[in-house]
Amino acid sequence: MSRLLLSFASLALLATSPSCMSSDDDDGDTDEQLAELVCGVSTEAIDGIYHADAPPSGGDGPTATVVSPAVVINGGTAQATITGSDGFVHVVIGVAGVQGYYDVVLPDAADSVDLQLSLCQDLALQTLDLRYAVGTSTSLGAYEEEPASIVEVGTGDVQVSVSWDADSDVDLHVIDPAGDEVYYGQPEVPSGGTLDLDSNPSCAIDGVNNENITWADAPPGTYTVRLDYYAACGVESTGYVVTVQRRGEPFETFDGELTGEGDGGGAGAGIDITTFTIP
Repeated sequence: MSRLLLSFASLALLATSPSCMSSDDDDGDTDEQLAELVCGVSTEAIDGIYHADAPPSGGDGPTATVVSPAVVINGGTAQATITGSDGFVHVVIGVAGVQGYYDVVLPDAADSVDLQLSLCQDLALQTLDLRYAVGTSTSLGAYEEEPASIVEVGTGDVQVSVSWDADSDVDLHVIDPAGDEVYYGQPEVPSGGTLDLDSNPSCAIDGVNNENITWADAPPGTYTVRLDYYAACGVESTGYVVTVQRRGEPFETFDGELTGEGDGGGAGAGIDITTFTIP
């Protein structure tokens, strides 16, 4: 606690070429589908296209260098930066041993992209062996594998979480319809809201870089989500993604950057992220 537009079909058309990509059978050897683990992948305004078959095999395309978090949470969103050895228009994302993959298709060739991977709320795993590859319109490069440990958190009618990309102290606040605020100074409120994960308290860096607030049975009314930069802990800036999950509704994400030294804020501190209503 804080105090102490190409489509992947363009690649499929290469099936007659010696350098084309076949299915990577080693990555589709279970009945489990990637869409049951990773519910969405995006970069800026581009959503990844989901394919239920086995991921394509890596070949002689550009190689990928990946910076991604070592820890993720169920129902949250992880950030990853993918850099290619050469320009690329495809980013393929899968999980080792799991059927299915996402293809993020860029409108123009890029040397680097920032991805958001939104994880499903029910994850029956302790680790995700995420696999990334980048490709041109004619070939896909080798996969780079990045394991991520899963910290299990609460879900329920409402789940609000934040992930961030630096060793800093970021605090999540959610105000319920009664005006009670869930945050590090009040981790439980009468309506049932609970802060069940608090990371990097007062710069005691734990490497989790996620926080989570949940209502198992959310009362009706309007909720306000706020984010406070409690302390920079010596870093220059912190990128964040807030994820809002409401039972029966599509998840929503909100991203941005925090700068400065932090404000050591308590109740009511921080910036407004979003509001939502439970009927």
